[in-house]
Amino acid sequence: MDKGTKFLIIINAILIVIMATLYFVMFSDSKIVKSHKGIGRFLSQSEDLPEFSSDRNDLQNMIITTLGTERNKFAIYIYRPSIEQQPLIFQSRPMRPASMIKVFVLAKIMQDAKDGKLALDELIPITSENIVGGAGSIAGEGVGTKVSIRKAAELMIIESDNTATNMLIDRVGMENLNQYLRENGYNDTIVNHKMMLQKGATNLSSAEDLGSLFRKIYEHKCVNEYYDQLMVSYMLKQQDRDCFPAALPYWNIAHKTGEVDNLYDDGGIFYGTSGDFILVIMNDNYENRGETIEQMKNIAIRIANDFMVKKYE
Repeated sequence: MDKGTKFLIIINAILIVIMATLYFVMFSDSKIVKSHKGIGRFLSQSEDLPEFSSDRNDLQNMIITTLGTERNKFAIYIYRPSIEQQPLIFQSRPMRPASMIKVFVLAKIMQDAKDGKLALDELIPITSENIVGGAGSIAGEGVGTKVSIRKAAELMIIESDNTATNMLIDRVGMENLNQYLRENGYNDTIVNHKMMLQKGATNLSSAEDLGSLFRKIYEHKCVNEYYDQLMVSYMLKQQDRDCFPAALPYWNIAHKTGEVDNLYDDGGIFYGTSGDFILVIMNDNYENRGETIEQMKNIAIRIANDFMVKKYE
């Protein structure tokens, strides 16, 4: 092979690489960003999407029909990024969030980690003041034991560990946490007490605030892609599976629940092959736990089924 032929082969190879690169940039689906596990992708907003979906009235009527006479006890946030630009918000107002307040603590922890105010591998002690009952296992490790912020944050979400949550609130500071909430537009949300240590005003949040947080995490706009995906990985392992995961067992659901007497909440990010959505349902003062969860499950199933219908239209 003479030098001229070799030169042409090299030039052709370079041109192929250039053309392949241009094709990828121009025609690849750049709207989809995938995590290392394939979950945690998000669909960026398209300018072609309507601000409000055409089925919004049908969706709201479905909610009213499903909830019936109990509907005034509920608040709901629904966002479908491939269908609409704006969420459907039904009766959102400040309500008791129970353990759903923990997702805001998690977001503050991750923001502080990014900002260098703490390290996830930093060790913090279990103190007698923070040990409470309810969900969680970390208290069993004993007073004086030091655990990493990473472990405490993970247990706060996966097990809904109350003691771990109290440790983390102490680490970031309650006033700093509430300042973070105000600065990021969560106007209905305030942390007035640590878990199971209420002495005065209760903690508050709303379906709209929780939905907005989940949307930011979904779009990697809460902290950044790394920390937002880390939060998703914790929420995917949530152990309370009575509601949304039971309704949609084949969906990957990164969520958090909240439950105290006569209150049940569930909300998070739903990753499905036919489309993703964010759903938060809050309820306070229910009369029957089982019936309330069934109503919430039916709403989730209806939203998921609508994606399948649209896929094959």
